[in-house]
Amino acid sequence: MHPTLINLGFVHIRSYGFMLAISFLVGIWVAARRAQKRGVEPQLILDLSVYIILAAVVGARLLYVVFHLPDFHNPLDVFALWQGGATFYGGLLAALLVAYIFVSRKGVAFLEVADIMAPSIALGLMFTRVGCFMSGCCFGKPTTMPWGVTFPGNCPAGHAALLDAQALGVSHVALHPTELYSSAYGLIIFLLLIGLERYLMRRGAVFGALLVFYGIARFTVDFFRYYEANARVLAGLTFNQLISVVLVIVGVYLVFRRRVPALSRPPGS
Repeated sequence: MHPTLINLGFVHIRSYGFMLAISFLVGIWVAARRAQKRGVEPQLILDLSVYIILAAVVGARLLYVVFHLPDFHNPLDVFALWQGGATFYGGLLAALLVAYIFVSRKGVAFLEVADIMAPSIALGLMFTRVGCFMSGCCFGKPTTMPWGVTFPGNCPAGHAALLDAQALGVSHVALHPTELYSSAYGLIIFLLLIGLERYLMRRGAVFGALLVFYGIARFTVDFFRYYEANARVLAGLTFNQLISVVLVIVGVYLVFRRRVPALSRPPGS
């Protein structure tokens, strides 16, 4: 675990914050190139990205704080995003709301922009979850699998591991590296969206496929991820799993609905 990527004494570059920045930069670059191929002005994507970044960061942190209030003894820690601790769904929902308002005022179809940015969302997930792993958050349950990871006792994952170890009667316990599971499925979803895009010709279908793939992946991974007892809200499912079910339903609708086709795309795009 390396929560601090670079320590210059007077400047600390946190791993999570660095990977988050990388995810935004790469995602914006990919989305701008895709916009140009689809006949959408890249500057629109660049302008929108500023609002999406702010909304995503605030939304992701806010939802995390709501579900982890006992962990914040110092109110100022709420703003310490560089230490890790953000909920993907909070950032996604906030970003979608802001994007909808922004593009509606520009007279552009929201779903067309959503299709453009869908692969960037998946790619961004790949980078940010690596940051989670390096920071020791979003970790998994104890496991006997050979790829299990043991975190230091002074990090959030290590603290939970020690509590589980006491309950299991052992001195150390390996955890599912669910951060890396999530990073891997982020990359897989990105590749699937790029590969299937030529078959998803209706407006909103690429974004819908993102919702389906991510919803299924997140629903599955959450069975291996560590959560506090109060995080399971219905029939043993987490709040995030319930949202995943909703996203899959919405995504299936967007993929198979019989409505406006997407804008024409040049061959090989």
